Parts: sequence; structure tokens; C-alpha cells
Amino acid sequence: MDEREARLRRTCETALEGVRLQRPFTVDSFCEALAAKRGRPIVLREMPDGSQLGAPCGLWVAYRHEDHIWHVKATSQRHRGQVILHEIAHMLLDHQSDAGSSSLLAALPPEISPARVRRVFGRTDYSTEQEHDAELAGSILDEIIDSLPTARSTSREGLVTRIDEAMAHPRKYRG
Repeated sequence: MDEREARLRRTCETALEGVRLQRPFTVDSFCEALAAKRGRPIVLREMPDGSQLGAPCGLWVAYRHEDHIWHVKATSQRHRGQVILHEIAHMLLDHQSDAGSSSLLAALPPEISPARVRRVFGRTDYSTEQEHDAELAGSILDEIIDSLPTARSTSREGLVTRIDEAMAHPRKYRG
């Protein structure tokens, strides 16, 4: 592991200290847990249909008191998760808007008021250092998430999953 990757890993691990995940894992519940730790809501949104060719497949839009992550609609759950983790990496790395932000503001869905936006990043080009770091940190986040402690899910689905796991592996799931 090179120095850059080690620095990104430490930043991600520090940012996720104390975050507890629901099982089964969903990127939505991860965002809820991360938002609770940060004290700042994370709103996940789908890009409107008919997005123009060359538009980003993901956007992080930072407002004064909350963050919105926009992702493409027509994609797999796995790709959706990668896009969202990439945008979360921008947040955790505290990336500032760059020169390409003005063109992104022009391409924002009509629901976004450019006057309220404090920072914006779009996932289209990986040639900048910030985009490269966010891509690598997004992959690191995916690895770290697997080792995070879990919180007991109180949802019906979570309860059924725990019962199923306990019945299948009674020695493995004690306590």
C-alpha cells in the first residue's frame, strides 16, 4: 500500500469511527448511520430521466445544512452503491469545488437551486487528483464497511434475517 492510499484509508477509518450498520446492509442505511454520526442529513436522489449525454452519473451537492447525492436511475444496485460511495468520499475528504463546477451547475436537475449550492462534484472525469482520490477512497470505504460493527435491526426484514441466520448456524450466532 503506497503512502497516498494509506492516508486515504486513515481518513476513511477515522470518519467511520462509531458508525454502526444495520444488517442486511444497504447503502441507504449506511448513509443514515453516517449522517447521524456527522450530524448532517444525507439525502439520496435519482437523476431525472432523460439526463443529457455526458452528464455525470453521480453528483454530490453540499448545501449549508445537508448533503444531497444524486445518482443515475438506470443502473444496477452495485453500480448505484459505487457511485454513492464515490460521492461520500468527496464529502469525507472535504473536497472543495473545482473549476468544472460551473458547467455542473448548468447541468443540474431543475429541482436544485444553484444559489443554495455550496459545493458540487460530478462523477464524469477521473483525471483530477480529487477525482482519483475519491475513486480510491470509495473503494476503501467499500472494504471498511464490511468490518464495521452492526446494530441490531428492528425492522421486520432484519428480524427475519436474524432468525434465519440463528436457525441455520446456531453455534455461530450466540448472544
